[in-house]
Amino acid sequence: MRETEAKLVGELKGRGYRLTPQRELLLSVLEGSRKHLNAETLLERVHKVYPRANKSVVYRNLELLADLGLVSCVDFGHGRVEYEVHRHPHHHHLTCRHCGRMLEVRSGAFAQLQQQLHQDYGFNADMDHLAIFGLCQACSEKADPRHEHHPHALQGMGF
Repeated sequence: MRETEAKLVGELKGRGYRLTPQRELLLSVLEGSRKHLNAETLLERVHKVYPRANKSVVYRNLELLADLGLVSCVDFGHGRVEYEVHRHPHHHHLTCRHCGRMLEVRSGAFAQLQQQLHQDYGFNADMDHLAIFGLCQACSEKADPRHEHHPHALQGMGF
């Protein structure tokens, strides 16, 4: 068991949860991945080791691990949530909507925004794991703003 995985297991047990074989395997798969994984990919990897793993058990355990703050979930705009082990310090992502490139951003980059939201609106933002969409430097340099299509643009409404 890797050091980070052992810490996660310790936190799970410390909060009164049993380390079931499914949870242990799920943590192992997540810890062993160098990238975010969606639930379907996680399930496929779990099935390679434990073919009888129940889909609903995997999903419930992902939800539990996320609720406990041991796993981070983020929506990169692909229509599904992706997961990774919650690392310290946590990080955020800048995702290019043209080429798909993702840049990791240090956790403190949005501290001022978080404070401003609280100050101006009394809103305590969860800034745990964000994905912000736009154009990376390379795509921005190539883009012609007159022909750039934003996937979330309001069309046919005079905008």
